[in-house]
Amino acid sequence: MRVSVIGTGNVGVAIAADLSIKGHFVSLVKSSSYKSKAYDLLLKNNNRVHLKEEGKYRETYIAEVTDNLETIKDSEVVFITIQSTYHEELYKRICKFLNREQAVVSICSYLSSFYLDHFCEAFPMVAETTGPYLEGRVELDDIPNEVVFRVGCRLTNSPLSVFNKGRDEECMFKLKQLYGGFNDCYSVLESGLLNPNMVLHTVGAIMSIPRIEFSDGNFCMYREAYSRKNDATLNIMFKLDGEKKDVLTALGQRPIGILEAGGFLDGMRSFYEYSESSDRAISPTSIRSRYITEDVSQGLVLLESIADMAGVKCPITTALIDIAGAALSEDFRANGRTVERLGAKDYIESKIV
Repeated sequence: MRVSVIGTGNVGVAIAADLSIKGHFVSLVKSSSYKSKAYDLLLKNNNRVHLKEEGKYRETYIAEVTDNLETIKDSEVVFITIQSTYHEELYKRICKFLNREQAVVSICSYLSSFYLDHFCEAFPMVAETTGPYLEGRVELDDIPNEVVFRVGCRLTNSPLSVFNKGRDEECMFKLKQLYGGFNDCYSVLESGLLNPNMVLHTVGAIMSIPRIEFSDGNFCMYREAYSRKNDATLNIMFKLDGEKKDVLTALGQRPIGILEAGGFLDGMRSFYEYSESSDRAISPTSIRSRYITEDVSQGLVLLESIADMAGVKCPITTALIDIAGAALSEDFRANGRTVERLGAKDYIESKIV
């Protein structure tokens, strides 16, 4: 199958490498002018990349590595892997290259499907996942002068929603050919609000702002903020998660908790094992990382916006937005994602119980 992957960060490189190994024709597309060491090194090495999983290396070549967005017009499936902060602008740029026979998979997108619905005349099939099916990191020092993606976790189940009514079977037929673990088990609103990063990243990073600044780039959020010693941070996490569940309930959706949504099927035991794993990256290294700038502006601001419509009180959500804004001297509500900005007001209103 011909596939395009937009975004050359960790998730983009992971998916491009994995699907290339499986024999698909993959175009890895850089969407911005931001300098990417991995992108430059891929070009230098004729698109060669290594997937490191369970200590074993698999070498493959990505069919095409480019910064030409028009490439996506020939693909059957397009993966969007860039930060959701930039989805609105990206979708404005790519809509002219999309058609209704394509499937667009938006990863961790906070209801970005509504942007596509607003901008595209030839509306493709659209799916939203709450996270990537491959977790890990691009490492440029594992093999000298080579791009290596080290797999930390390969999910057996990747829940998603299909935005298009009546085209779910058609969409899933395409996606299952790429990865058998894709599972159309979420509603549109569930896929938008069950992104674990909205809860885990925001609480862990905001409550660790002094430590992030003091550490000079040597901070691991999961190991430090979510250790077995940190009951206070966990209390805030679960209170925020409770507000999210209250909003989902008010919209007639399933109030799935953070542990289930995050794939921690053995509860806190598996959560602690994940946090303590040596695979956890040193991150965030700056208070202006996506852990705050993306997941507050696109996640918490959206949650607060929906809660206001549904008449649900969310004091922890509001407090975290206020604290993050004060710390970074930024008005996240002014530039963040809201129901109105998505053009989803009528849809949300129709779901309020």
